[in-house]
Amino acid sequence: MDFTLFWLEKVLLVAGILSILTSMYMYGRRSSDWSGLVTMFFKRVQMNIAEYKWYRIGVALVLVAVVLKVALYTFFLV
Repeated sequence: MDFTLFWLEKVLLVAGILSILTSMYMYGRRSSDWSGLVTMFFKRVQMNIAEYKWYRIGVALVLVAVVLKVALYTFFLV
């Protein structure tokens, strides 16, 4: 069980990071404002709906991976 959750956490983390990178690439390609990628995390940039969905899915997956990591260390002592 803990082995499966360990790998699930890794898959969720990688999928979340890839999703965030996909949204950043989509924004950069659409707007040609590659310097805006740096400010994406602390300042609002104008994203369209598809970019925003990829970004939010990525953030949610990374958050779930972190919660799963905490649960693994709390309950299974990996």
